[in-house]
Amino acid sequence: MWNWEGDEFFDTQYALKKTADHKYAPGDYMVTLVVKDSRGLTDTARIPLQVTSSNLSPEIPDNPRPAHNAENTRIKLSLGWDCIDPDGDMMLYTVFFGTTNPPEQIYTNYAQNGFDKNNLEYKTTYYWKVIAKDVKGNTTEGPIWTFSTLNLNFGSLTDARDGQNYTTIEIGNQWWMAENLNYAGNTSYCYNDDPSFCNKYGRLYTWESALSACPDGWHLPTKDEFVAMIDHLGGKEEAGGMLKDYESDQWREPNTGASNLSGFGALPAGRRYDHGLSTGSGYYAQFYSSTEYQTNEAYNLTLGYDYNTAFVYNYKKKYAISVRCIMNQ
Repeated sequence: MWNWEGDEFFDTQYALKKTADHKYAPGDYMVTLVVKDSRGLTDTARIPLQVTSSNLSPEIPDNPRPAHNAENTRIKLSLGWDCIDPDGDMMLYTVFFGTTNPPEQIYTNYAQNGFDKNNLEYKTTYYWKVIAKDVKGNTTEGPIWTFSTLNLNFGSLTDARDGQNYTTIEIGNQWWMAENLNYAGNTSYCYNDDPSFCNKYGRLYTWESALSACPDGWHLPTKDEFVAMIDHLGGKEEAGGMLKDYESDQWREPNTGASNLSGFGALPAGRRYDHGLSTGSGYYAQFYSSTEYQTNEAYNLTLGYDYNTAFVYNYKKKYAISVRCIMNQ
């Protein structure tokens, strides 16, 4: 018979079975076993037992997203990782993130295995790590992971005519405006005649107005210049998403393929028809080229919210759409 705790009370009766089970809480015990033969003679064994917690620590956090040492990541990211607790316990995380190594702590007792970062800087290296803690307080520290954001070459342009400033971007061997032109030239319009749309999307220009809308040293791109940019980005099937902005949430869902890996940052300003109706804001971005298709039409670059393709095709000259200028060479 057995006395599991070593106190004065035995926990079992005499039995022929030589093994028995008992569940212990953590602590120190003196296990006592008494053996009796058929003549009633006995012997006693006492064995000290120390029981510690059976809870195991979480495994090391792994499988970081983006991957460790990833390059040219976007500046709006959802970061994540995997972590398993052998006992199936719920886990909380301490999260570190920043541009220094080691990174700064940003979350404590964080319940999710991922977080969003929406305003990262271009051409920057980031460091991050997580510490996992289970409900028993056991912790496991993960390694420091790192990634770097897109290495894009941005510049700036000040339009001497009205003092407006524009971000510019180098794509291939050309410099492009990375914002829609907002110069109030002849036959240019705000979407729905609402100035707030001009502040957000720039102005919309008829083709005749677009031809002379760019500031000195810059010009309205030709069809061939649009095509060269698209080819540099991997062709029309891939370039649409690489040209579309995704950081500002101006595009309607699903904004298919949008990554802005080019830095061009195309915004869905829509269009204005010749009778005055504006439509397509949030859905389409169109940019005039200087190349005529025929008397009443000219080529333009078109991007859409629900496809990844960059189209260069004809459009009516009297309709007003956006303008992106390209630097003279």
